[in-house]
Amino acid sequence: MKYKILIAVLAIALYSSAQTADNRNNLSIGFGTQNYNGVLENTWFDFEYETYGASMINYSRYINPSFDFMASTTVGNFGHCRDGDEVYWPDGAVELNMKSMLVTANVTVKYKFANGYIIKEDAKIAPFIYLGAGANPVLDMWTHRVDPGVYLSAVGGVGLRYNITTKFNFTYIMGFGVFNNDKMDYGNLYAPTPMNPMYMQNTYTLGYTF
Repeated sequence: MKYKILIAVLAIALYSSAQTADNRNNLSIGFGTQNYNGVLENTWFDFEYETYGASMINYSRYINPSFDFMASTTVGNFGHCRDGDEVYWPDGAVELNMKSMLVTANVTVKYKFANGYIIKEDAKIAPFIYLGAGANPVLDMWTHRVDPGVYLSAVGGVGLRYNITTKFNFTYIMGFGVFNNDKMDYGNLYAPTPMNPMYMQNTYTLGYTF
């Protein structure tokens, strides 16, 4: 009898409705990479030399068939640090190489294409886009290679969720963020044409809907 009850509970967990009005929450954890783009270099697609790892946790809350609320955070190294490069700023300091610990804490709204209008709501493959804002503590990993502090950012991206079952899912996200000023990499002091630093993240998470 006990085994039958256990089997029934597992069946309910695996095959009850996906993230809908009845099952509004999804929690996922995973890992990924992040790349820098700024006055020092554009490393967004330089995966061989300039990619740093990051861990991620993501929570989403069902609003309606088309929209979810999302809150996520990542932690990982961030910057431009290619061996052998030496570019001297006007004061003589070697400032090309920048390495930091970047934390992203984002609040976003996700638009789901699997909403019953474009793609059926319980589709196995569920693409989405999102927009929002974040707060980003930045820690100095090397002396004088980054201006530490808490920076604000505008964030957005695209994603694809694969519903393994109606409870478990795998999600890939390509996300982008642009910081609210150009101080982090000292671009405001040295660069001939300052620009606000940006990041790109590619993350992979395993989630559970409840």
